[in-house]
Amino acid sequence: MDVRLSRASAVVVQTIPAADVDWFLDWQRDVTETAEAFRGYCGTDVFPPAEGQRDEWVVLIHFEDDSSLDEWLQSPVRTQRLAALKAKVGAFDLKKVQGGFGPWFAGMGRSPEAAPPAWKMVLTVLLGLFPTVMLLTIFVGPYTSPLGLAVSMLIGNALSVSILQWGVMPILTRVLGPWLHAHGDREKVMTLGGLGLVLLTLAVLTALFRLATG
Repeated sequence: MDVRLSRASAVVVQTIPAADVDWFLDWQRDVTETAEAFRGYCGTDVFPPAEGQRDEWVVLIHFEDDSSLDEWLQSPVRTQRLAALKAKVGAFDLKKVQGGFGPWFAGMGRSPEAAPPAWKMVLTVLLGLFPTVMLLTIFVGPYTSPLGLAVSMLIGNALSVSILQWGVMPILTRVLGPWLHAHGDREKVMTLGGLGLVLLTLAVLTALFRLATG
């Protein structure tokens, strides 16, 4: 069995109208097959909109290290495919997570089998990332946007990753610890209940931010 540890990830948030979902999934499959040929590729996770999130798809791309991730992100073949995506459904928001998601959950598993499953780690990161990005957009965005898109994105990315690394994720992993550890049939109720709570929290946050931003 070939086990590769993801140490660098990119989070892509893309608004996909319902009428274009089939096209987007075909496009994503093609991009994923292309990425598989690149050095250090570890996997791609695609998540449809959570309940209460309007047309927002989240895609996570994992590579072994930052250099292999950058090689993929800056590759001409990816740039060519992104042109087709932008022409069809518009721009997207991409954030790099240095070190991947694993370090945020390091030490939580008493054995490899007891480590939190990937989908729980992804949902935990999303739960921390979404409100962080929204709050930065609301309160910091108006001050950084006059500096231009590139500078504004750089500042926003630096702030969001720093807040996640040293503020949000340590708290979330402790609060959600019992749910992250739950596995197997005996703890299925906790797993399902925690999943529902996370999705409900995301839906409530979305509703609150919609009220705040219009």
